[in-house]
Amino acid sequence: MSNTPSLNIALIAEQRSTFHKQGYSEEECAALPHNGETDTVLTTLRELGHHVILVPGIHSLVKHLAAGTYKDWDLAFNMAQGFHGPSREAQVPALLDAYQLLYTFSDAATMALCQNKVYTKTILTHHNIPTAPFWVISRKDQELRLENLNNMLSHYPLFLKPVIEGSSKGIDGFNKVTDPAELVSAVNRLRSILPDQDILVEPFLPGRELSVSILGTGVQSRVIGVTELLWQNPSSDSNRGSGSSSGLEFASRLSKGSDTNMLVACNNPGLMTEPQVKIACQVALDAWRTLGCRDAGRVDIRFSSNEQDAVPNILELNPISGLLPGHSPLASSAEENGIPYKSLLAAIIQSALAGRSACYS
Repeated sequence: MSNTPSLNIALIAEQRSTFHKQGYSEEECAALPHNGETDTVLTTLRELGHHVILVPGIHSLVKHLAAGTYKDWDLAFNMAQGFHGPSREAQVPALLDAYQLLYTFSDAATMALCQNKVYTKTILTHHNIPTAPFWVISRKDQELRLENLNNMLSHYPLFLKPVIEGSSKGIDGFNKVTDPAELVSAVNRLRSILPDQDILVEPFLPGRELSVSILGTGVQSRVIGVTELLWQNPSSDSNRGSGSSSGLEFASRLSKGSDTNMLVACNNPGLMTEPQVKIACQVALDAWRTLGCRDAGRVDIRFSSNEQDAVPNILELNPISGLLPGHSPLASSAEENGIPYKSLLAAIIQSALAGRSACYS
């Protein structure tokens, strides 16, 4: 357990109920903390001996900064995902840096970088960290010109996703395509759902999918758990293009929120002893350190095939990750590997204090 003295901590986190009252849908609020998640973190931080106040999102933070009531904060525990703009996860860290406040998790530059899948993949490719080849369909292109995708069209099936989204927003059965007609249909559908987003096109990776949980910063970072995502009744041609999430072989908004066990998260500690998974963990650590992620988070990986020599490809990095016990992969896999929830939060705080105290002294 932590030896950290009692701190005055500002817990910065949006609450879904606030945005629901403003008329936003559950889909639009998908990236925000789950119900009860903020309360659980707040309660646990207090159990660790800290004095904690809740700052419910960026608008409340701005009021504290303007009023000067932040001056007795020793640390900001940042869970804010943001709500508006293409770099929304970077907004709170940028303000905290401007006021020289210590905070948990990654800085604004890393948050903005990781939120954009194209930027992330470009840097990973430069550093020879495996990620699938890709092409971008710009939101500014009024017409889809398939000739611009010639280098991708030999890689069917393809997978389409929005460039700046998380929590599987915009993902359903139509995203995996096997021919030009399905490609055009999927592009049109994504544009109708998320008109302000560019579209990322990649070869579909049919192998295992892992979410690698990481604790720490730089050379001090280490893998603390692995979650494997499994799907019931993998997809067949009959439902693949229908838009139905039943039987999918990849995560979708419906499968993540369904009570029908379409998506099963396996946190078996034995996963970390498998040679194939060990390779994936090293790839995840390489990506985490290369992009400057801090304190704790996840790296999502999918293998190029189901063969033993398959390549683990980075899907995305999550420098700010869910912390709901029994639900979020970071918390669940840590628990399964001998790190209780309270110890996880204590370690996150220790990492933040150790890594940044010199910057603001």
